Amino acid sequence: MAVLADRGVTAQKMIQRSLRLIGVYGSGDVLSADEGIDALADLNAMLDDWANENLMISAPSLDLIQLQPGVSTYVIGPTGDFVTNYPVEVDDSSYIQYNSLSYPLTSLTLTEYNNITLKNLTTLIPDSFWCNQTFPNVTITFYPVPAAIMTLNLWSFKQITSFTALTNLVALPPGYENAIVSNLCEWLAPQYGVAVPAVVSKLASVTKKRMKRTNYVAPMLDSDVGTSTNGRFNILAGRGL
Repeated sequence: MAVLADRGVTAQKMIQRSLRLIGVYGSGDVLSADEGIDALADLNAMLDDWANENLMISAPSLDLIQLQPGVSTYVIGPTGDFVTNYPVEVDDSSYIQYNSLSYPLTSLTLTEYNNITLKNLTTLIPDSFWCNQTFPNVTITFYPVPAAIMTLNLWSFKQITSFTALTNLVALPPGYENAIVSNLCEWLAPQYGVAVPAVVSKLASVTKKRMKRTNYVAPMLDSDVGTSTNGRFNILAGRGL
C-alpha cells in the first residue's frame, strides 16, 4: 500500500472508533489488553482479506531484481532469493532493463510455458516469464534463459501492510482510515453480540467502493494497425485495410 507521510494513525485509534460506531464503547473508553489483542488480530485479518482485492490496493509496488546469466528461475517473497513482501499478483507491465534500454515481457500461463519444447534455450534477453503463484514466495521463470546480467523491473500488487502493534503510527492514503474503521465494524460486531447499525454498514460499502473507484485504471484497447497502410483496421477480419 502506498503511504502519505503526513497522515498518521494507530490501530488502537481505529479500533476504538469502530467500537464506538457499533455502540460497544462510549467516548473516552479505552481498550483492555485482551480486547486490544483480539481486535488487532481482526484488523489484520481484514487487511489480509483485502489483499485479494487488487482495487483495494492503492498502487502497484516496484522491485528491482538483478538477473544472472544462465539462471532462469527466481524465488521472490519474504523468504525467497529476493526478499520482499509477498506479491499477490505480478503485473504484466514488468520489464527487463539492459544497457539503459527497456525490454517488455510477456506473461505466460502454465499451459503456455509447458508447451515450450526447449525450455533451456539461452538468449541475450528473455522476452517472457511464467509466475508460479506459490506461497509464501512466488517463483518466476524466464524464457529464454538470460545470457547476461540485467535488471528485472518487477511490478506487483502486494499484501496491505499489517499493524504489528496497537500503538504503532502508520500513514494511510486519503480515505483509507474511514474505509478501515467502518468495515472493521462488521468484523467486530459479532464478537460483542451486537448488530452493525444500518448507516454504518452503508458507510462501509460506500467507502470501499470509493477506494476501488479511485484505484481503478481503465484498460486500453489495442489494435494492430501496423499491418495497415492507412491506419485503418477491420476488427471483424482481424487485419488492416
